[in-house]
Amino acid sequence: MRNEGRKSVKAIVVGGGLVGSSLAAKLASDGHDVILVERDRELVRELNERLDVQMLVGNGTTVPVLKSAGIESCDLLLATTDSDEANMVVALVGSALFNVPRVVARLRDEGHKESFRSIAAEMGGERLLINPDTAAVERILSLMTVPGAVDVAPFFDGGLQVAGFVVKENSDFNGLLLSHLRLLFPAVPMLVAAIRREGRWRVPHGEDEILAGDLVYFAMDPGETDNVLALLGLQREDEHKVMIAGANRIGIELARRLEEKGTSVTLLDGRRSACENAAAELDTTLVIHGSPTDRERLIEEGAEHVEDFIACTDDHEENVVACLLARRLGAAHTFALVDNPALAGLIGEVGIDAVISPRLLSVSLALQFARKGRVKAVAALLDDAVEVFEIEAGAGCRLVEEPLAQLGLPRGVLVAALRRGEQILVPTGADRIRAGDSVLLITTTKSAGQLDEFLEAGQS
Repeated sequence: MRNEGRKSVKAIVVGGGLVGSSLAAKLASDGHDVILVERDRELVRELNERLDVQMLVGNGTTVPVLKSAGIESCDLLLATTDSDEANMVVALVGSALFNVPRVVARLRDEGHKESFRSIAAEMGGERLLINPDTAAVERILSLMTVPGAVDVAPFFDGGLQVAGFVVKENSDFNGLLLSHLRLLFPAVPMLVAAIRREGRWRVPHGEDEILAGDLVYFAMDPGETDNVLALLGLQREDEHKVMIAGANRIGIELARRLEEKGTSVTLLDGRRSACENAAAELDTTLVIHGSPTDRERLIEEGAEHVEDFIACTDDHEENVVACLLARRLGAAHTFALVDNPALAGLIGEVGIDAVISPRLLSVSLALQFARKGRVKAVAALLDDAVEVFEIEAGAGCRLVEEPLAQLGLPRGVLVAALRRGEQILVPTGADRIRAGDSVLLITTTKSAGQLDEFLEAGQS
């Protein structure tokens, strides 16, 4: 969301990989003054061709380079390299030497996170430590609670969830006008927040129709999940068996969390040393040495009988292949860990139920921290073309008091739901937002930059 008319934040992003470059682009589109520091000259040349942000070639862990980037007047520092050690140095230098008020560091290792917290405990400012692996595990677990969902994100402290599904021919939603959705769910909050049809996203309105093949995001009461699944032609299995491909940090932590729930888990990896390490860390999980793309091995280990097959190896192309193979063998649901935005289009088209992107998860967490103020939660849907914001409506902002139909919101923006006290409402055009309401906004990424003028007076 753009910050025209308000004080721009000066942000330094260290690390031009997928997370760093995505964050730099988002913050720049918000109207902030962003400089991206990257030591790889070839990568900087590539990023210069597609990003409208200032670039600095250099080692961002060094004080001279950080000074050249303007850290002495920096409001927000984001350390997003692939190295925990480098990110720790950047974050500590920014906090200790330059008193940067807000610092984000991507740290995967729990030991590094504990060390950082111990060192930074006496320093001022706000800090956010992001672990992409933990974020991925949490997202996978949330997807497993909603069979058939390609994406799940909670809002309003869990009182509302946004979940995406591919609509099949036999679904009761096929051919349904959105204006008729209230007839199916008259007593609870329920609406369609976004639709992707033939590769194009849209924020829909009442006269739009749901068609077979659409990827539809519902904003719904979590208590209505089973009813929505029934209308989609989906159901929960009584016996929950899970197969995980990849004995890495994500795979082992996911298996550990599922063990705690009493779930039957098989963990598969082609590296013998990784299997030995996983077997030593886990209790009831069956750890198998074998390639997740070996058809005979998958048959031997019962892939056709599993409810959920999760491919989370470090080779994301292998994850896609493993999921396709598992689905052909009969796995009910398949999830692939993939950070390539181009592969998001595979969902529902070739048998992959959900793509989990640590990049997008990390970016969403960092943006929520960076946007701060009245933005309480933010999630990017799938290929990052649609964003969901939970904001607090401040007294005097343009969202407040006028009927929604008269607000003049940009095309591609939808006020999806309101929380007023303990009540969650799906508003009509005649309804008004009150100061203090929590508001769920759905917007295309292109339209997000026009929202700040509606929030400005209420920002703190």
